Amino acid sequence: GVGLNLAQCSINGYRKGGGRMSNAGCASMNETFPKFVADAHNKSQNILVVAEDFDIPEIDFNRLSFFLQPYKKIKVISTYRRLHDWLPSWYNQIVGSYTIEYARGNETYPSFVKWLEERYDGFSLKHGVTVAERFQSHEFIESVNLINMHDVGESLVGTFFCDVLQAKATCNAIKGGMKPSAPNIGVDHDYERLAIEAKMVGIIPASSLARRIKIRRVANFLMSRVEETNTTLPRLCPSNEILERILTQTLEHERKYLPDWFESQGGEDALRESFERMHF
Repeated sequence: GVGLNLAQCSINGYRKGGGRMSNAGCASMNETFPKFVADAHNKSQNILVVAEDFDIPEIDFNRLSFFLQPYKKIKVISTYRRLHDWLPSWYNQIVGSYTIEYARGNETYPSFVKWLEERYDGFSLKHGVTVAERFQSHEFIESVNLINMHDVGESLVGTFFCDVLQAKATCNAIKGGMKPSAPNIGVDHDYERLAIEAKMVGIIPASSLARRIKIRRVANFLMSRVEETNTTLPRLCPSNEILERILTQTLEHERKYLPDWFESQGGEDALRESFERMHF
């Protein structure tokens, strides 16, 4: 567990630099992680560090390099997912973490469209391609691999451990049926947002949204009523400017980093069809 906050503790200034950890919160790791790394290096062991927070643009790479000494062969694995697939999924993951805060009125529940319009530039810095480019620009990184999540066969986990890391024992365990205990399955949060808005204007009592499970039940009820009554709810769409930026960036990513796969899928025409099928 000593590497649990490695990404957050590599932010210069900690919370003042935009992170979630304080200097005091990182004190233990700052002392124990270098010892752990030195011990593993002396034993000729490899170290695997996994954290979504390595996508944070504010990471101080000098600090990160210090933490990883004396290792020289540092390999980075990032994942690629088309922006029009990744952005809705990431939105659902983020708002799902703050549902109770929204229900209590501590935060305003943003729609996906508002979320995109206001924060797209910042979010694009966290996309897998941008993260890979950021790590690749530093000399202490030996290599950066990009896993195409649209082309991983049966399992992303299997591709990672069997094909990229070539970790035989873990690979054999996966082939034997081992899998993550809690798969990351996204849900549509529009009806949760509708339920919370109804509570805010007094249409439904606050007690009905006191817990996450209650919020989900109310959201499911609203969804079923909309379907049963064949009600058409108004929808807002992202601006043409944002949509064009998403499509243009995706074309650039695939032509540059995944050209063979891009052409095998039908090139630009197929990508545009995939893009148009998305319901933002």
